[in-house]
Amino acid sequence: MSLGKDLASIRKSKNLTLEDVQNAIKIPHDILDSIEDDSIFSDPNRNKTYLRSFVRSYAKLLKIDDEDIVEALDEMEAGTYSGGILTDSTSEKPEIGIPDKTDASPSEEKAPEKKPSPPKKEIPKKPKSESPEISSINWADMGRKFSVAGKNTRIWISAIIVIVVLVLAAAGYFFWNDIGSVFESSEPEIAQQQTPNEDQSIPLPPTTADTTITETPAMENGSENIQEPQQQEGQNQPQQPSTLGDTLTVTLYAAFGQLEPVRVTSDLNWRTNPFWMEEGEAYNFDFSDTLLVRGQYSRLLLLFNGHVIENPRQNNFSSSFNSILLTREVLDQPRYLAPPPEEFPLEIGAPDSTIYRIRY
Repeated sequence: MSLGKDLASIRKSKNLTLEDVQNAIKIPHDILDSIEDDSIFSDPNRNKTYLRSFVRSYAKLLKIDDEDIVEALDEMEAGTYSGGILTDSTSEKPEIGIPDKTDASPSEEKAPEKKPSPPKKEIPKKPKSESPEISSINWADMGRKFSVAGKNTRIWISAIIVIVVLVLAAAGYFFWNDIGSVFESSEPEIAQQQTPNEDQSIPLPPTTADTTITETPAMENGSENIQEPQQQEGQNQPQQPSTLGDTLTVTLYAAFGQLEPVRVTSDLNWRTNPFWMEEGEAYNFDFSDTLLVRGQYSRLLLLFNGHVIENPRQNNFSSSFNSILLTREVLDQPRYLAPPPEEFPLEIGAPDSTIYRIRY
């Protein structure tokens, strides 16, 4: 049995619409609908006190005894409701009708009239105590707050989650370079410290050829004649260009100013990292087939195998990536595969320092 459907049946028998009920007791229309279709009783988010107050106000308008509706609510909670409200309401309907005197038989006319028994005094039933009184509650405002409270809570929780995610993303973006430097290998620094020592001249012991020349001056001219053709033969042979390996290395040189920052993406991890570089610094980046560079293009130079890559902004810019796109095909050219020049090819001079930032 359904308490809500019984209340709806009683309402219809009294020729009342939901709008009439709403105007009379000031309860929102959606709550009245949930009472009549019993969904209000199965909603775990509904406050039990408000639920019972709504139903009792509705029943009071339908002239249902307060004690009966309280008993019906208790039965609904226990799952034992059996339609007691509808039964009590139909039993209280008085029979309306005036007997037709013309149809009465003579025996009925002569029958003595029975004196009506004195009416029994009805003892008013005391409603169960409730606080506050139903009549003093603004049900319209309370119902509105009741239905909106759950929505506001979910909105606030969602907003807090979004804010936390944005804060974490911003922190990772600005401090990723510092975090990544902690995990970088110390090998590049050791290599830099050892680089100056390589330039220092190391005295070599005299070779056998030197002692031979010293001891036998007569053979000096002969040895010179032998050595000169060998040297000329080595000079005449062209140096073979190198071939590209599995891993390529491009040098990014902050030649004309600070880079604040420059963003580099290598296909070895496909992760874009920002780098803040001082003027004169150079960073090496390893990649396999693709390297993306985005930053202040007028302040930087790109080098491969010691050769300056000419006009990368005009020749190798990719609008789809919004970056300079260097590939294996771009660098697989004789001018880049030739041996590196002995001196830096531009007047700006070589970098002050070179650091490996992405190395595998």
